[in-house]
Amino acid sequence: MQTGLVLENYVTRFLSGLRDRGNIEEMFDLLPDIYFYIKDRNCRWVMCNNACLRLLNFRDQSEVYGATEADFYPPSIAEMIYQDDRDVIDNNRRIINRTELIIAETGHLTWVSTNKLPLVGNDGLVAGLMGTTRILSRSDQLPEDYQPFRAVIDHIQANVADKIDVTELAKIACLSDSHFRKRFRAQFRLSPQEFILRTRLQAASKMLISTDSPLITVALACGFSDQSYFTRQFGKFFEQSPKRYRATWGQK
Repeated sequence: MQTGLVLENYVTRFLSGLRDRGNIEEMFDLLPDIYFYIKDRNCRWVMCNNACLRLLNFRDQSEVYGATEADFYPPSIAEMIYQDDRDVIDNNRRIINRTELIIAETGHLTWVSTNKLPLVGNDGLVAGLMGTTRILSRSDQLPEDYQPFRAVIDHIQANVADKIDVTELAKIACLSDSHFRKRFRAQFRLSPQEFILRTRLQAASKMLISTDSPLITVALACGFSDQSYFTRQFGKFFEQSPKRYRATWGQK
């Protein structure tokens, strides 16, 4: 059996000898539920597959080149992605099966599983990164590390309109209150309360797009105490009012 180094050298020689090396990236266009992308050392987009173009509402690769997450996402999401990118590039680290929140091509918040690997240039330095992102439409699609919280996530989503007690969530996870909060934050990089809020914003964004219900109805159905509080939280995260959000995404 070949050693890791011998195998790595073989793979490198094999790939460098391919005339149609670019076709490997094109394979990702055959996976409509996988977003594939490459970024440079400054975290600027270099290329992506067609699924990513749809996600970002672009038609051509030329529109992507040089863009950053700040051009696509609310500040809180863009900053989280940027910090991950910098960690991969600056510290030559890999991110494997990390669950995070993005805004999908339909305009609503969506949980995804992300992988990022550093790309090393001919000078031996990290020149950028490549990554894949997969939408998690069901809790049973969560990566293995997140499965202990599957029942908790299902409970939050099923009771988004009701008051949700973190102590109750800890019991569902069979953990003490303090241990649950610590492990939850370590896994999702959000406190349980922040996760609940984003789940409610996710539900509200879907309802705004798919129905013509009054804002107060959306607010109450998604667990917000009143329309004013809902509007403030929604605007803070999406940087636009629920009304403008509906006008922007409702017909897409």
